[in-house]
Amino acid sequence: MTTYTTEQKKEYFKTLRQNWQKNKELSQNDVDMKAKYEAILKESPDYKISYTGFYFVMMQMQRLGLEGTPYVDAKTFNGWRSTGFKVKKGETSKIEGITWIGNEDDDSKKTLYPKRYALFHKSQVEAL
Repeated sequence: MTTYTTEQKKEYFKTLRQNWQKNKELSQNDVDMKAKYEAILKESPDYKISYTGFYFVMMQMQRLGLEGTPYVDAKTFNGWRSTGFKVKKGETSKIEGITWIGNEDDDSKKTLYPKRYALFHKSQVEAL
């Protein structure tokens, strides 16, 4: 198991926060993507992803030439398994997402930390 220094951890979290903030700022000016996100929410009220998270993943999918909708056509390893699919042997994640994890200290102060996770596109999976 790899252990990281305090400085390495700080740099990791700093980089994730910067990526998130950059995409958040870009997403605010992208009216076409906002309209697409809102249309998906109308069609699927159970779609539970923030607009910034949607934008972050969608931009990666578009850069890679992958079609579809984030978290419908790109899911985590366990997300695909829960829907009856498995990641094809030898495939590696091409897309990443960022989520926010809360941590409460002794003074009941809650701090949010970004966490990176891997997503696999529908082209990388097959039925179980």
